[in-house]
Amino acid sequence: MTQWLSHRMVERGIIKEEEQELYQFGIRNGMILLLNVVTALVIGLLTEQLAVVAVFTLSFMVLRSYTGGYHSDSRIFCYLGSNLVLLVPVYTQAVFYKTSLAWLLAVLLVSAGIIFLLSPMHSKNRKLDKEEQKHFGRKARLIAALELVVLGILWHVGQVLYAYAVYTGICITALFMLIGKAQLWIQSHTENR
Repeated sequence: MTQWLSHRMVERGIIKEEEQELYQFGIRNGMILLLNVVTALVIGLLTEQLAVVAVFTLSFMVLRSYTGGYHSDSRIFCYLGSNLVLLVPVYTQAVFYKTSLAWLLAVLLVSAGIIFLLSPMHSKNRKLDKEEQKHFGRKARLIAALELVVLGILWHVGQVLYAYAVYTGICITALFMLIGKAQLWIQSHTENR
């Protein structure tokens, strides 16, 4: 489909032939993003937690796009994994309410620390140059700080479900960063043998 679309764009003079591969990449990623958003909408509607899923999705996607971390090689596994995490803020709310505030804050501080210290992370598919590291690192830390402020405000005004959605977005981002770090460590140690 992406080939067909980019080919039509070349035929109509919208893009140059040498730009076709780049546009295929962009179209493919746009379609994947659209599919993920539609799936999030469906999950939110089916669970009757559309607003919670929307807040989590916004928190998670915006932060994760700058932090890096684990990325699956399989598009199907990536799609399934990305959408399974949407169920975390929906089906773990009871655990959140039963957990002490001190424990919740400790987990949040560790997660924020991971994001502040490790952002941005390389992936095995893409190494960041120094300028990209500075740019993505600054953005990741700024977004994390803003999300912490939003979380605090939501908590303070009694919107605990939405605060929990932001909380899980931050914590899952940090978890994916740790998994990504482990993946890179394993990869570097198996390649050096």
